[in-house]
Amino acid sequence: MRAGVAQGGFISPVLFGLYVNDMPTPSHHVELTLYAEDTAIIATSRKPTLLVSYLESYLNDLQRWLNEGRIAIVSKSTAIIFARAGRRFIQPPVTLFGEPIQWVETTRYLGLILDTRLTWSPHIDQVTKRTAQRMGMLGPLMNRKSDPSVRNGDLLYKHLIRPTMDYACSAWGSATRTHVRRLQVLQSECLRLATGAPGT
Repeated sequence: MRAGVAQGGFISPVLFGLYVNDMPTPSHHVELTLYAEDTAIIATSRKPTLLVSYLESYLNDLQRWLNEGRIAIVSKSTAIIFARAGRRFIQPPVTLFGEPIQWVETTRYLGLILDTRLTWSPHIDQVTKRTAQRMGMLGPLMNRKSDPSVRNGDLLYKHLIRPTMDYACSAWGSATRTHVRRLQVLQSECLRLATGAPGT
């Protein structure tokens, strides 16, 4: 523990939990979410200036903790403001170890692409693209000329295509019908190829 933990090295979940157990406790305006080495700091306020001050305050505590533990972080941090449609904010600078954290319109966390309005459009775009790529790879096995059985087509769909489409699907339950419709059309196309059903 005194020597530190190498990035990418083996570390058990229990040991990792002990290693980060004494992270600074956030205030009632700030929440901390941890998943393996991915960390999200969530500050809430109706005023952007207060939001940034809460965030900066916790980041200062975090910097002291990182220095004491001799822990280095990868400089890929980003900041994003989630707000109602139509509301625009001036985004004050936020720094970590003296380096400004970039404000972005979309960011990725645990495989999800989050946008400022939480419309889930960028995430659904990515899901659609990945699903289409996977369908292209499985095309020789899922077209009428190869004549797979319905059972085999169903197996390919459930194990190789559906997990790509359904990843974190509960998170974007608030997506608009237009975006959900795109996924439904793509799903219908996949099922039609998997079962050999005629097109409409």
